[in-house]
Amino acid sequence: MNSNLTDIVFETQRLIARPWRLEDAAAGLSLYSDPEVVRFIGMEPILGMDGMLDMLRRIQQRNEMFPRGMGGFATFERETGELVGNLLLKPLPGVSGSLTFDIEIGWHLRRSHWGRGFASEGGRGLLRYGFETLGLDRLHAVVEPPNERSLNVARAIGLIHDGRTQRYYSGIELEHFQVDKADWTTGSLTAGAPR
Repeated sequence: MNSNLTDIVFETQRLIARPWRLEDAAAGLSLYSDPEVVRFIGMEPILGMDGMLDMLRRIQQRNEMFPRGMGGFATFERETGELVGNLLLKPLPGVSGSLTFDIEIGWHLRRSHWGRGFASEGGRGLLRYGFETLGLDRLHAVVEPPNERSLNVARAIGLIHDGRTQRYYSGIELEHFQVDKADWTTGSLTAGAPR
């Protein structure tokens, strides 16, 4: 991880989230070249450094289009500086591909970090960041039905299951979760509370 920490978006007990940089390409490739990581996120594995650099440029361009403070965030383990994954807080794309007013949170983690509580901690950090820092009123998550790990994370961080939907991501059927700021309680988020 680059030692320049001036662009930190949010922190939790074990995680630091900041915008992606081109120099993150090697670490990003270790995340997005894994077929198991990309299996449920609508993309094929990235095959080389050129592909990863292209993806990072697209992430940076999209982040500039999103409302201030939103986007995909390279997320590092505080203790080791190692990339854990990508945490997302951004507008959901609708059926036509245009952005909706519904703001989603999401998590893509390196397989080496699965099963260690990082997705739940990052998800809780995203909730706190979205509600407290950005002042949002409602947050959403969408998960492909067979993705049990992400379904479990959504439930664990207090998102409320709202059934299946085809309103997002080109109309594919997804499990839909949401939580309103009014229903969100800080007491349920202590494990992933940003500092």
